[in-house]
Amino acid sequence: MTERVEERVQEQAQVEEPTGRREPVEGPAPAAGTGGAVYDVSVVVPCYDVVGVVEAQLAALAAQDFTGRFEVVLSDNGSRDGLADHVEEWAQRFGLDLRRVDSSGVQGVSHARNVGLRAARADLVAICDADDVVVPGWLRSLVEAAADADLVAGTMDVVTPNDAVRREWRPGPTPGTLQTRFGFLPFAMGCNLAVRKDVALAVDGWDESFVAGGDDVDFSWRVQLAGHRIALAPDAVVQYRYRPDLRGTARQFRDYARNEARLLALYGDRGAVAPAGVSRADLKWLLRHLHHLGQGPGRRGRWICRAARLYGREQGRRTYLSAR
Repeated sequence: MTERVEERVQEQAQVEEPTGRREPVEGPAPAAGTGGAVYDVSVVVPCYDVVGVVEAQLAALAAQDFTGRFEVVLSDNGSRDGLADHVEEWAQRFGLDLRRVDSSGVQGVSHARNVGLRAARADLVAICDADDVVVPGWLRSLVEAAADADLVAGTMDVVTPNDAVRREWRPGPTPGTLQTRFGFLPFAMGCNLAVRKDVALAVDGWDESFVAGGDDVDFSWRVQLAGHRIALAPDAVVQYRYRPDLRGTARQFRDYARNEARLLALYGDRGAVAPAGVSRADLKWLLRHLHHLGQGPGRRGRWICRAARLYGREQGRRTYLSAR
C-alpha cells in the first residue's frame, strides 16, 4: 500500500530528492560600525536570487515605526542575479543603513543566517525573509518583547499575500500564539524572529546540516534548553508568502516531515513525542479521499500535500528512527 501512495505522490507532484546535507563553516567576524555608529538592532535578510522580490521587503523595513537605530544586512548566499550591484542604489532609495555580506561559502538559509548573525553590529538581531513583507510595527514589537526574553517569535499573516487555493493546500499557524511541535517546547520561525546575538552564538547558531526545514525548531529548542527564555511578539507580523506552485509546496511538506523525524530522533529522550512513519489510518484517509485528485485545485493540492507529508514521514522514520 505504501508503494502505491509513493507512486501517486511522485506522479502528481513530481517530488524531487534534496541535494543532501552540508557541513557548517565559520562566517566573518562582525565589522566595526561606520563612523562609530551604535545600532539598537541588526536586521538580517538571507538572500538568494531575490532581486525581483526583495524591494518590497526593503520598502517595508524603511516604513518601520521603530524610533531606534537599525541596520539591514543582506546575507548573500551566492546570488546569480547581480544583487551586489543594487545595494548602494537601494540604500539611497529607501534611506536604509544597508549593506551586503557574502555568505556564498555554503548553500543554505541556515548558513546565510549564521553569516549575517556574525556580521551584525548590534546586540539584538532580527531576521526576516527577502520574499515576505513585514508590517510597520514589526521591528518595534520584536524589540519591546526582547526586553524580557532572549529569543522572540513573531506571528504570520498568510491571508494577505496568498490566494484561497494555496491556503487550502497549506493551512497557516494560529495567529497570536507561540507554535509548538510534538508537545514539547515552543519555537520561533526562522523568517520572523529576534535573538540576542551572544545567546545565538553561544549555541553555535543554526545547524547547517538541516536542509529544507527543522532548523528553526532545532535552534529554538537549543536556546531554551540552554536556559534562555522565548517570548511572543504578537504585533510583529510578517505577511508570509507561500510557494506559488503545487510541486514546490508538496516538496516542502515532504521535507518538513522528514526533518520532523530527525527532530524526534534528537529530542525524543527529552520529551518530544509524535507518530513515527505512516499509520493505517493515514493510508485509509488517502484512499477514502482519492477522488479529490479529480476535483478542483484546492482539494487536489490538499490531497497531494498530505500524501507528500506522509511520504516524507516514512522516509524520515527509515533514516532517523529505525535504528533507535
